[in-house]
Amino acid sequence: MYGSNVRFAGRNMIVRSRALGLGLFCFFTADIAGAFVAPKATGAGLQLAAGKGMRQRRDVMNHVPLRAVQRHEVLRAAIGATDTMWDAATGVPLRMWGAGVKAPGSVASATLAADSAQVLLRAHLGVLAPGSAAEDFVQVSNDLSSGIRSIGYRQHYRGRPVLGGQVSFRFKADRLVALGSEALPDVQATLTDTPISAAVAQARALAWVLADAAAEASAGAVEGPFILPIVAETGIKGYREVLRVQVEANQPIGRYDVYVDAATGEPVAREQTLRFASGKVQFNVPARGPQGKFVDLPATRLKVQIDGVPGNTDALGGLTIPDGPAVAIALGVDGDLVRVFNKAGGGVTATKDLMLMAGGVSVWTANDDEAVDAQLAAYIHAGVVKERVRSIAPDFAYLDKKLEVRVNIDDNCNAFSEGDRINFFAAGQGCENTGRIADIVYHEFGHSVHTQAIIEGVGAFDGALSEGISDYLGMTINDDSGLGRGFFVESPDSPLRELNPDGKELRWPEDLHGEVHDDGMIIAGALWDLRTALRAKLGPAEGTAQTDHIWFESIRRAVNIPSMYPEALLADDDDGDLTNGTPNECEINQAFHAHGLVLAGGSVGAVKLGVATPAGIPVDYVLDAKPRPCLDLAPDSAVLRWRAAGSKTSEEVEMDATPAGFTALLPVQPDGTLLEYQVVSALSDESTMSFPVNAADPWYQHYTGPVTPLYCTGFEGPEGLEGWTLGTSWAQGAPQGQGGDPMAAFAGAEVVGQNLNGTYKPSASNKLTGPIIPTQGFKRVRLQYRRWLGVEDGHFDQATILVNNLPAWRNFDSNKGNNSGTQHVDREWRYHDVDITPGVVDGAVQLAFQLKSDQGLELGGWNLDELCVVGVEVTASQSCGDGVQSADEACDDGNQVADDGCSPPCELEGETPTTGA
Repeated sequence: MYGSNVRFAGRNMIVRSRALGLGLFCFFTADIAGAFVAPKATGAGLQLAAGKGMRQRRDVMNHVPLRAVQRHEVLRAAIGATDTMWDAATGVPLRMWGAGVKAPGSVASATLAADSAQVLLRAHLGVLAPGSAAEDFVQVSNDLSSGIRSIGYRQHYRGRPVLGGQVSFRFKADRLVALGSEALPDVQATLTDTPISAAVAQARALAWVLADAAAEASAGAVEGPFILPIVAETGIKGYREVLRVQVEANQPIGRYDVYVDAATGEPVAREQTLRFASGKVQFNVPARGPQGKFVDLPATRLKVQIDGVPGNTDALGGLTIPDGPAVAIALGVDGDLVRVFNKAGGGVTATKDLMLMAGGVSVWTANDDEAVDAQLAAYIHAGVVKERVRSIAPDFAYLDKKLEVRVNIDDNCNAFSEGDRINFFAAGQGCENTGRIADIVYHEFGHSVHTQAIIEGVGAFDGALSEGISDYLGMTINDDSGLGRGFFVESPDSPLRELNPDGKELRWPEDLHGEVHDDGMIIAGALWDLRTALRAKLGPAEGTAQTDHIWFESIRRAVNIPSMYPEALLADDDDGDLTNGTPNECEINQAFHAHGLVLAGGSVGAVKLGVATPAGIPVDYVLDAKPRPCLDLAPDSAVLRWRAAGSKTSEEVEMDATPAGFTALLPVQPDGTLLEYQVVSALSDESTMSFPVNAADPWYQHYTGPVTPLYCTGFEGPEGLEGWTLGTSWAQGAPQGQGGDPMAAFAGAEVVGQNLNGTYKPSASNKLTGPIIPTQGFKRVRLQYRRWLGVEDGHFDQATILVNNLPAWRNFDSNKGNNSGTQHVDREWRYHDVDITPGVVDGAVQLAFQLKSDQGLELGGWNLDELCVVGVEVTASQSCGDGVQSADEACDDGNQVADDGCSPPCELEGETPTTGA
């Protein structure tokens, strides 16, 4: 029946491809985590079969989506919430927290807590899961740990589980103090009553993986049907009914969840599920790596033979043996909680015969045998990391399960977790055997802990988050912010990743690169800073223990890096009220803010241009940030910078402090000047904020001088659109705040834009074309309008202003090929001035706004308001540099720069004057 999750028992299909031009790559720099990088061919996150476009991280925002304003206020009042963090793509409240409300008996009684959660869920579905019914949510967890009761619900649509959809509630001290939603809004999908067979699903999934990701693979279990949300970075693209097929790959190593259409078998998406990246009996193993110090560490809970009789070492590696002569003990690498498998030399696992006397110590040493030493080191360090996590979470049942560790895999420069079993590669290509490196063993087990610790329906797996929190586990065990020392053969003391670099704090979102290991360094750095602060406050042992506690409880409930902040507050809280502070809120705020995670997704200020005066034009900067304990977010200083448009040099002035922020004057400019300006503020924590917030267009504009309107429209009503031709996806109306679009017009009620309820379309080209506008004999003509534009880097997508079919402006192209990633994202209505004089033909102009997109990553596109084409009276002194050669000019190259062939007074350079007879 399709109302349940059905596992098809189809037999495994094994297929081998003769050739595949793909492989594992190792990068030997400290900046790129070679040991923890997944095979390059597989990528990370959910990948669509048709193009790119699936979001690779869950971005957040703090402003309330337009559709949720009223319902959010009702819910906020009902639960005593003071803070809300929104999912930027889906518009649901990712986390809400605050003072909370009384929920008597909710911590002790699972039933009372569940009843309270159910009432709230039913009453507030409109904001928690728009478009859903209460029957769509099934309770899947009711967990009590560390005084926090967490209740999770999984989302369904007409009986099918919606992948990733969940809503959760948290109770502490008999108060409901926080909730979270990862629900998918407005689910609509075409369903089938006659799904394809398991064999067909396996065949289609396997064919896709073999086509571009593996040379050898097999298809296994088939599950479903499910509803798969297609979520881009800026909105929901749709929903598909799918079956999930697990595909195991051997060349290169991988495991995939492949989603195929339930009705047709068409591949829809896939995800790589391996998470890439240690008398008495003792093993002599590397403390960190094989070129460093070796230490004797107890072989704990190891299975042995004592004169042929089975036995086990204890938690300290001890054995009880008869008093008297030495006895023979036979050792392997199999214990009660860890078992090592050797993937080299035919799979024969290392064994050793030693003699042990009562009160003595026997040590197994294999320093000069890589394959054997990897087995010993992996056994020891896997036991170390399991016991460390047990000290943090003694009731974590997963730790009682035997951990399988595979070493000496025939590959290099990597390691990976399968969510349980952990795997390590042989030495080669400048990399040491990863099973011999303690940090990498700790890191990979961190992935397994994360996967197993997530509370169903409450937390969720995120690649960057998992990398960062796994890095933290290695750091806290070693008490070293340099992770992975010993990995590089040529520089064994160098770390793979330095999580506390001198003079640099990695911040969200400025330092996001889209690579999960790099992005994970943000949360790893925040946790390291928190650990440092709490050790200073509470003492080394207690400070480390509290940070480790916050780490574990937060990773159980978080769904991405920004959501770790409210979950950390909850884990630290002692009374179920998050508005009256937590014991270590100061340290949490300071550590997370240093990495951009307190204000993640939030508005941080505004710059406003005042009315011109004879002394200049006032520029006001106001910081708009909620006060947080122990964070003085007010700026210490601010600088106003300005320059002539296009100039590479700028001037600046210190802004004067005001009660609301800072102010300064833009200097008076000659008529006809287009000025660019920006504000850069230094905060008390030594971080800076720059406005405008747009890496592709980081300067505001202001034009000085009289102009004559030739044509103006505010796009209000039919008359405002008269003469304009709307291309595909263009529309007139009120913006909806979806996909990065504005929530309101700049003026009036309406704008003209692309897909006012979301993002533009992939693989498309369309434009808005205006009327023919006579220029009335003006020598210079300008376009002046308000713009809110979201478009991918110009290498991929092009937003262009055309004047009589000639390009007059285009979005920024970072010129880095497929690594280009400077998106043009306006976060406010921007005044934009463009000199369109070069495009004038026969005394008229016709404007067009065009956007061409590739197959993936679509943003909000064009939004236009208050558009004017204006004429400018030009004097001779103003004419030079306008790009139009006047009668009194020998040349005009559009600038007043020397040594480029045309001098600042518009005379030819580099030519010898001639005279005629």
